[in-house]
Amino acid sequence: MYFVKYLSLLIMVSVVTTAVVTTAGAQTELRTDRILLEVGNTRHEFGDYEGAVEAFTMAIEYNPKLGIAYNNRGISKSAMGNESGAVADYTRSIEINENYLPAYLNRAASRYNINDYYGAIEDYGVVIEKDPENAIAWYGRGLSHVQIRYFVGACEDLNNALDLGYDFVKDLIDEHCR
Repeated sequence: MYFVKYLSLLIMVSVVTTAVVTTAGAQTELRTDRILLEVGNTRHEFGDYEGAVEAFTMAIEYNPKLGIAYNNRGISKSAMGNESGAVADYTRSIEINENYLPAYLNRAASRYNINDYYGAIEDYGVVIEKDPENAIAWYGRGLSHVQIRYFVGACEDLNNALDLGYDFVKDLIDEHCR
């Protein structure tokens, strides 16, 4: 773990300015924000969530319009148990790109985790509207409906998730949809 932290710190130090690399006579610009995004992704993958948040924050400082950095920072914040911070980051990601469905799914999950079931239902609904074949959204909205005891909606959503291949929802359907 120490090696990963040390290596990613070295990478961050070496990319303080934008680099230009020549490949077969063509120049390719390596953008600092994208490099920091990858550092954050790597840190998160290795379980260094605080380091990931730091790298994503630096990427955002370089490019405040990099919506995926907000989304990924939210994922790392969620992994650390900071669901309200995660919701704020997913919201900013959505403000930058309202068509970025992973941010809606992530925000819905965080909202569910903080018992904001109506907010989760709203976010899962946006995903379902834009991608009706998204089984995760049907399942998540179904679970949220169960939490607010709206079983008609829960059963409809869980059955849609089942139709899309989420076989493990059968027990929930048996329990709540008699």
